[in-house]
Amino acid sequence: MNSELDRALLRDSFRHIADPAWVYDATGRIAGHLYGALLADSTRMSVWTGPDGASFDDAEVLSELVEEATAIWRVRGAKAHYVWCLGEPARIKHWTDLGYARVSVRGAMTLDRGHPRALPGGYSIRRGTFADLDRAIELDAVLDAAQGVEARSMTRVEREANREELMDTLDDPETHHYVVECNKRVIAQCVTFPAPPRRGSFDATLHLSEVVVDPRHQRRGVANAMLDTAFADGLAHGFRFAETQWRVSNLGATLFWTSYGFQPTYVRLQRTL
Repeated sequence: MNSELDRALLRDSFRHIADPAWVYDATGRIAGHLYGALLADSTRMSVWTGPDGASFDDAEVLSELVEEATAIWRVRGAKAHYVWCLGEPARIKHWTDLGYARVSVRGAMTLDRGHPRALPGGYSIRRGTFADLDRAIELDAVLDAAQGVEARSMTRVEREANREELMDTLDDPETHHYVVECNKRVIAQCVTFPAPPRRGSFDATLHLSEVVVDPRHQRRGVANAMLDTAFADGLAHGFRFAETQWRVSNLGATLFWTSYGFQPTYVRLQRTL
């Protein structure tokens, strides 16, 4: 290092900008740790703990780690703590006992080279364009309602943020937007894109989102055929796995994804700080 550099100043600077990690010292033996990344979106700041962001010998260790960290997170302006936990009941219970609620599930599956199922008569599938944006937002609202989020309960800032997020997603050249039409009207959609490299996910994974079918066209095999087409394209582009997420409160989604072949891997929990 440059001899003129103030080492203490550099150390303290890193300490102030880095998200801290806590460890539980049991008389010289590490009995647990907790790390949380503070992330801000358009509405609030939250803390996120990944699958390997926490370890603990027992529930008491976790409780003390959370208590210590929460005090600092509140001072720094965080409003909620999200945790990705392995989907094992015993692991989940450690968090729910501390007041955390299950929010969503991440599921994964191996892509199959079987023949895609055909759409019912009168339906067709194509790639979406920006001309479909308004209809895509309408269908997104249908998905929100199925997950317990009413459009009228969202603030203007939240609605605008959702629109901008969808526009950014569709503008990504690696994103594929699929729409199903009936009588020249879009009645279903899904979006796929390469899952970013991250802990807890396989390499060569295709992420699936925005999956929704207009309620008047559900239970006709539209969703299965649409996903089969999207995954066949994914296989052709070198993807070997797929993953998606669904809300715990959306029982229909839970039944659909597990019947399609997705295996739950992680559960996301949340607690208001």
